[in-house]
Amino acid sequence: MTGDVRMDHAAHPPTDDEEIQDWNGDCDEPMEVAAPLPAASEDSNRGIESRLESLQLETKAATHVKDKVGVVPKEVEDLNDHEEDRKRHLNVVFIGHVDAGKSTTGGQILFLSGQVDDRTIQKYEKEAKDKSRESWYMAYIMDTSEEERVKGKTVEVGRAHFETENTRFTILDAPGHKSYVPNMISGASQADVGVLVISARKGEFETGYEKGGQTREHVQLAKTLGVSKLVVVVNKMDEPTVQWSRDRFDEIESKMTPFLKSSGYNVKKDVQFLPISGLAGINMKTRVDKSICSWWNGPCLFEVLDSVEVPLRDPKGPVRMPIIDKYKDMGTVVMGKIESGTIHEGDSLLVMPNKANVKVLSVQCDENKVKQAGPGENVRVKLAGVEEDDILAGFVLSSVGN
Repeated sequence: MTGDVRMDHAAHPPTDDEEIQDWNGDCDEPMEVAAPLPAASEDSNRGIESRLESLQLETKAATHVKDKVGVVPKEVEDLNDHEEDRKRHLNVVFIGHVDAGKSTTGGQILFLSGQVDDRTIQKYEKEAKDKSRESWYMAYIMDTSEEERVKGKTVEVGRAHFETENTRFTILDAPGHKSYVPNMISGASQADVGVLVISARKGEFETGYEKGGQTREHVQLAKTLGVSKLVVVVNKMDEPTVQWSRDRFDEIESKMTPFLKSSGYNVKKDVQFLPISGLAGINMKTRVDKSICSWWNGPCLFEVLDSVEVPLRDPKGPVRMPIIDKYKDMGTVVMGKIESGTIHEGDSLLVMPNKANVKVLSVQCDENKVKQAGPGENVRVKLAGVEEDDILAGFVLSSVGN
């Protein structure tokens, strides 16, 4: 019988008893069959149900917490998006008499910090040579309009950006000519630090410093407009009439110091003098070589700018942004420096004094779109709810509640 069952296993599946008997027949000892599991009691069922329920609640709570954690505050999000925002930010305005070398120095800074490549410099060199103005090629980096290049004078406030190890800078290249003083004012009003460029060339310092020269006027305007720190760079030190002369540098410093004091500057604390050559880029990114200038032991321009103390600002204060310019670009765009508070995309703000309620559509900083911008930043803010014609330079973008 056993053999029959085995042969016909597929056709006639054996019963449990037959299967057991069958295996018993093959084994020497009878096989013990495990006792069936006891039926689950009502109490244990209830226990399992309640445990499942609590597990579901725990999972739900964990998901809820995850969702909450997933909502990253705007500030954190912005910091993650823009690592460079962790660097402090400073606005530097270049001021001084016409032809002192402001645009050339600004252009050289951009070249040394890698913002302009060699090919562009070669192009500008050729362009300047064609105009018989060989020494102007560095200024072409900052002076971009044809009018400025033909005249060799800055007219509009040039704007550019560069970075050092610890700081992001916005350069504002102000015009030196007295016909464009209003433009110089709009540049200085946005700055935290002033770089006063003085020409060491024989006769040029005297012309700028005498009555009617722009050196004096620019210093007084900068102080009035809130530029509290001043770096006085004595430029053109490599010029044949100067040749890195210590006497010439000391003469300029001794004449400027009493005037800076009378303009309200604390010379020991807020003013730093240093010699440079803007055209050759000497003592700017790296310290001047002893073989060129043996007597100067101080820092170079980049070191001075990097160590300037930043004025205290309040990112949590009420929004205050004086508007310096406006234009139309699929909406109304206003430009200016945030003096207090933080502007976020989507904020509802007020344009004073005409009390226009506006909404922030986007914020642009250093040519990049950002979700928010804090005090000290030079920004372009696109607004909804106001026409470009209804805004004038001097109006203030401010918070609604304050």
